[in-house]
Amino acid sequence: MPAVLLKRLSLVGFKSFADRTRLDFDAGVNVVVGPNGSGKSNLLDAIAWVMGTQAKRALRTERMEDVIFAGTATRPPLNRAEVSLTFDNADGFLPLDLAEVTITRRLLRDGTSEYEINGAPCRLLDIQELLSDGGVGRHQHVLVGQGQIGEILTARPEEHRAIIEEAAGIMKHRSRRDRAERRLEATDADVARLEDLLREKRRQLRPLRRQAEAAERYDSVKAEARAIRVWLGAEELRSLDRKSAAATTEQEELHRRLADDETELAALERRLVELRAAAGDVGRALQRDSAAAARLEAVVARLGGIASVARERRRAIEARIEGADRRREDLRGELVDLEGQLAEATEAATRSRAALEKAEATLAALEDEEQDLAEQLRLPAEGLVANLRGDLRALEASGERDRREREAITRRISVLEVRRIEQDREREELDAALLRTDAEVGAAQAAYERARTERRRAQELWEAAEARLADARVALAAAEAKVEAILGALEGLGDPEARRRAEAMEEILGPVVARLDVPEDVAAAVDGALAGWADALVVADRPGMRRVVAALKREGLGAVNLVTGDAGDASAVAAAAARLAAGLGLERLVDRLGPRADRELAERLLGDVVYVEGWSTAWEVVERDPAVRAVTPEGDVVTGAGMRVGAVDGAGHAALEAARVTVERAERELARAESVATSARRTFEATRAEEREALEALEALEARLSGHTEALDLIDRARADHDAELERLRARLAALDEAERAREDRLRQLRARLAELEGEEAERQAAWEALQRRRQEVARRRVETRRRRDEAATVLAKAEERRRLVVERREAVAAELAELDELPDHDERVDELARIEATAQAAIAVLEGHLGVLRERQRELRERTNVAGGELEEAERRKGELEAAIRAARDRLAVLSAELAEFRVRREAVAEALRRDADVDEETALAASRPDLPEDEDLEARLASLEADLRRMGPINALAAAEYAEVAAEVELLEGQLGDLEESRRELRKVIAALDDEMAKAFMAAFDDIARYYEEHFRLVFPGGRGTLVLTDPERPLETGVEVRAQPAGKKIGRLSLLSGGERSLAALAFLFAVFRARPSPFYVLDEVEAALDDANLRRFLRLVDGLRSSAQLVIITHQQQTMEAADVLYGVTMEPGASSKVIAKRMQPASA
Repeated sequence: MPAVLLKRLSLVGFKSFADRTRLDFDAGVNVVVGPNGSGKSNLLDAIAWVMGTQAKRALRTERMEDVIFAGTATRPPLNRAEVSLTFDNADGFLPLDLAEVTITRRLLRDGTSEYEINGAPCRLLDIQELLSDGGVGRHQHVLVGQGQIGEILTARPEEHRAIIEEAAGIMKHRSRRDRAERRLEATDADVARLEDLLREKRRQLRPLRRQAEAAERYDSVKAEARAIRVWLGAEELRSLDRKSAAATTEQEELHRRLADDETELAALERRLVELRAAAGDVGRALQRDSAAAARLEAVVARLGGIASVARERRRAIEARIEGADRRREDLRGELVDLEGQLAEATEAATRSRAALEKAEATLAALEDEEQDLAEQLRLPAEGLVANLRGDLRALEASGERDRREREAITRRISVLEVRRIEQDREREELDAALLRTDAEVGAAQAAYERARTERRRAQELWEAAEARLADARVALAAAEAKVEAILGALEGLGDPEARRRAEAMEEILGPVVARLDVPEDVAAAVDGALAGWADALVVADRPGMRRVVAALKREGLGAVNLVTGDAGDASAVAAAAARLAAGLGLERLVDRLGPRADRELAERLLGDVVYVEGWSTAWEVVERDPAVRAVTPEGDVVTGAGMRVGAVDGAGHAALEAARVTVERAERELARAESVATSARRTFEATRAEEREALEALEALEARLSGHTEALDLIDRARADHDAELERLRARLAALDEAERAREDRLRQLRARLAELEGEEAERQAAWEALQRRRQEVARRRVETRRRRDEAATVLAKAEERRRLVVERREAVAAELAELDELPDHDERVDELARIEATAQAAIAVLEGHLGVLRERQRELRERTNVAGGELEEAERRKGELEAAIRAARDRLAVLSAELAEFRVRREAVAEALRRDADVDEETALAASRPDLPEDEDLEARLASLEADLRRMGPINALAAAEYAEVAAEVELLEGQLGDLEESRRELRKVIAALDDEMAKAFMAAFDDIARYYEEHFRLVFPGGRGTLVLTDPERPLETGVEVRAQPAGKKIGRLSLLSGGERSLAALAFLFAVFRARPSPFYVLDEVEAALDDANLRRFLRLVDGLRSSAQLVIITHQQQTMEAADVLYGVTMEPGASSKVIAKRMQPASA
């Protein structure tokens, strides 16, 4: 027996094991059993987890926190999971000098993990390396969980190789090799970095020597520039002093004129006060008269309104009086009619009441007579025979009732049973409809999702189109703004009227820039090259030009440039320019024009112009051929005679034409963008409508599905009600059958007794029948009389109701007549309103006269106001002139003050510049003499030249020698470090090569052993069969995969995937056990690996287990009875409802021989 390596497993809070649980393992075969869901496989997960696995899939969880006990209905969740695994290390299998080694892993719910080895904190890597050194690889091939047999069956050759590598202990060598490769990569990066740094340092050495040589020349030039700068600064100081004196003199003169203007303005303001006061008096008088006139007009308006109201009210009263008279006559006629109707209704009610009383008296007499006859008929029935017959009739009536009830119950049962069948059929139809509707809902849901996706896509396209439309609008606005800006810059140039007149002539072909097709990027260059001809108009030929000029001269117009469009030979200079441009790799300006350009016109105007990128290149071109012109993109033009900078500053006629073309292009782009946006919007609206229709269809189907569900519920409830009713009806039938039997017995007894008494009854029977006929006649008459009484009562009620309605209408008519009779006499009111109207009209006439007087006085006041306004306006004008003069003087004084302040600031700035740049004060600079240079020497040009020399020299390093020595020392140090790294890289490569050789040897040795054991195990589980392992790439032992082949006896099958289910499981187990035998581990844990095997194959599997029993410790989780019988120790795992997993252990006795 092997030494026990797995000695103890303790876990608490891990998955289903809430309580602290301990399993003590023994040598041999340890079998774990239990029902499904009890937590058996959680023991394998616990062992894998504590041994360091980080794969959530291997632990059958979605998150690592899921291994913590989550609680049940009766137990709260725990906050941590802890697993400890103890190894027996008496044989020193693990590289620790300890008899027992316990590894512990703990996880808290906040995500914190803790690891321990024999109680000492450690890292997860420490546990993984400890187990790897002991032969339990990081991938844990000794732990075979549920489903891993299937993974072996479907594994690729590379994955089979990984199992062999893990068993052979190659993983730790591969890990060392990976670490060595990472160190080699880091070393390579360090070498590259040092080489880059060394190249940089070596590059720095060369310029340092040149910098030291340039420092001496720099100091000489700087000293000369300082002397010139001091002299020029002193000259500027003297010039500023002269300007300040002149400004001070002008300031004093302005102060004197300002005092005179302010005195005159004060007198004029006093005059204005007087004029405004007089104008105010007239205005107030006019205002008073206007207010009085307004009040009179308001009174006139009110009086007119009063007269109008009085007139309308008088007319209304007259109309109401006339209407009341007509209404009074109508009501009196209606009252006469109502009196006649009332008399008729009263008479009808009296007749109906008499008939009712007569019918009620007749009915009472008939009812009394019928009562007497009933008493007489009752007397014979009181005898014994009558009693017996009454009992017989009662029983027969009872039987008849029961019979009818039975028939009704039978019919009801039949109806319910038919209804039950119909309900079953309806339920089946509803089930089918429910399934169809559910499928339709799924299809509608998919259609809705598609419609929503299409709507979102259309919305995105619409939004993109709207963004493009907005961009197009912005671009158009920018282009139009540029056109406006250029037009503003060109405004005032030339003679616009002459140009318009010339453009209207038929000889004019158009502007020259329009015929050159100028792209926007060369517009400034074309304007610069054309110079004054950029705004020229093209004439068809020379005679046409003469006619245009003559017409302009006749009209006194001019300032128009004209060029002819007729053909002409390109000049020799244009040809020279073409050759020069080709030789320098440049282009002529005409070559940059657009495809619609008039080439002949362009050659004549621009053929001698070379297009260059900068003015320095332009100088080089012109120096090669002074007859050629060169132009830059900014419009700088260089010729043999000189240079013109910035032609027209980007605001020329060519730029204007290019900008207009850009506007046209932007307008076309805007039109396209609008079209695209409109189409996208329509598409979006269509898809939105489709989405809405799909949603409505989906909602309708969901409503129909809900209706089907509710109908099913109703049918189920109806079926339950019908079943209950059927039970009740069947119970009632049984009770009726029992009553029928008892009634038949009673009827036999009564009929026998009646037969004895029937002979005595014959005489009494004749008298009784006569009374019976009389009673029937009386009953008939009673019914007829009651009918007549009811008819009389109905007629009486109708007569009473008609009489009541007539009385109510008569009272209403009488009341309305009383109201009309009580109306007051309106003649006085009519006369009063007529007087009010006449009085108002008279008052209006008087007030109109007063208004005429007021209006005449207002006219006179307005004339006086106009005269005063003229004087006031003249005074205001003079005041404005004085104030403008004062403002101008003050503005000029402000300007002079600003100039004086500017002179002071500039003087201080010059002095500060001298102190900063030349390190001299003002007095020293003014006392300095002119530099020792010729008198005609331009000192500013000389200073600019010296400063240009200083700029060309660039920064001067005065410490170049010291820096050179320092950099040389750094180069020497870096070269030494680079040599050390190169040596380290060579050593690492040797280590990697050694590891590759060792891994290749270990793999091939393990492969040979495993292949041999696989053949042996395969023959054990498949007698007569043949199993082999084949390398997919034998020439590359470090990368080759391993293919597992199996051929049971009598079959020509080589691959696992072509075997039956049981055969594949046995073949995979044979491969695994070959790995176990070839590179044994002290223990193995197998979780239901034999679940798919039948009894025969299970016995073969157990033979494999027996072969491993003596060399390794096995823990097997199983459901198989035969596997349980092979156990040395049996562990049972249980779980009560709402509780956690428990473990029970039992040592098995060996079976007797």
